[in-house]
Amino acid sequence: MRTKRILTVITAITLCITAASAAGEIHSRDIESNGKVIETVWQDDNGQPATGPEGYTTVRYTYKRELTTEEYLDADGQPVQASGGYYRKAVTRDGKGNVIQIEYQDQKGERVLNRWGYAAVTMSYTGFGAVKLVTYTGLNKRAVTVPSLGYASVLTQYSNKTMTSKTFRDEKGKPVDNVQGFAVIRQKLNKRYQVLSTRYDHADGSPATGPDGWFRCVKDRDDQGRVTAVSYYDVNSQLTDRGAGYAQEKYAYEGNNIVKLTRCDAAGGVITDASGVATLVREMKDDRIIRESFLDSEGKRTNNSLGVGGILYSYDQRGGIEKVMYQDTEGNPALCTGGYAGYHDTKDEDGVTVSRTFLGTDGLAAETPGGYSEIRYFYNEFKQLTSTRYYDLNGKQVQAE
Repeated sequence: MRTKRILTVITAITLCITAASAAGEIHSRDIESNGKVIETVWQDDNGQPATGPEGYTTVRYTYKRELTTEEYLDADGQPVQASGGYYRKAVTRDGKGNVIQIEYQDQKGERVLNRWGYAAVTMSYTGFGAVKLVTYTGLNKRAVTVPSLGYASVLTQYSNKTMTSKTFRDEKGKPVDNVQGFAVIRQKLNKRYQVLSTRYDHADGSPATGPDGWFRCVKDRDDQGRVTAVSYYDVNSQLTDRGAGYAQEKYAYEGNNIVKLTRCDAAGGVITDASGVATLVREMKDDRIIRESFLDSEGKRTNNSLGVGGILYSYDQRGGIEKVMYQDTEGNPALCTGGYAGYHDTKDEDGVTVSRTFLGTDGLAAETPGGYSEIRYFYNEFKQLTSTRYYDLNGKQVQAE
């Protein structure tokens, strides 16, 4: 790498991450140099150093090729243990930018067990960039079971980029039931590599109930590969409503972009929900729902449980829903029963929603009747939600009513 003499310009950028403290609001501020963040500092409203929600005041970043190391410091600039039980975190990426290892370290840079019971997590990828194997390891670099997950590794297999199985494994690489009560997810594909069925199994191969209350989900498709019906079955191979109120979904197509979805009970009877909706009408584009409206049992337009007659969807580059706007049955902007006309989600690099901003009928940020305009979501190392905070239009933290 060529060495250049560059005038370093350090800029401070205030992030939207905030937390409450006894002295009032605290916030984090990124300090950048040559386009890279070199420090993240927590401060109070007066610009004084403050202890952040993870137990440290400053994160200091060092970079060495594909390795990024985070060191945690207190208000005096001394090493401090983060709430996760480590002093440093080393993140290694491959040449494509994929994270291949996260290692937790003590003050000397040696491996240390974090409070979740492992010292590092490693990831490997397929040629098309999907995660293939995730393994949690201990101090001796051997696989270790994470108590809060119930497994030591998870192996995902694919066929032409479509998942065919995901197996949760113990320290010896054998299937093991995770904390959700299943060990394997299997998917059957057609010749077009479209999913025909999904099922959950225990480690011994017996049927298991998945997190959504069903053992097996079967998708019927027409000659064009379009889904015509979705059916949910329990471990006894009987249709089940899974507590959702319906056991089957039936699809009818009008042209190339309109899909009508009707939900049925186990006997095939049409289910009308509490708001009187019997059929969902979806306008599709590039296999995504861009508008959804609702019909009653007589086929007339009606409002759904949110009190709106239509929903518009916008997507981010990953294909996840980014923006939602509500309409009345005539297609005009409308407020839902929650007092807002839509919302906009901001997501992290993993596609997890970190904030939601509520919108008015003009599409701009608006305050809800609860006194807030934004919700921010905070997660642990496993992307499990740990807390939510509410903010008004001025970015001030408030108590939700």
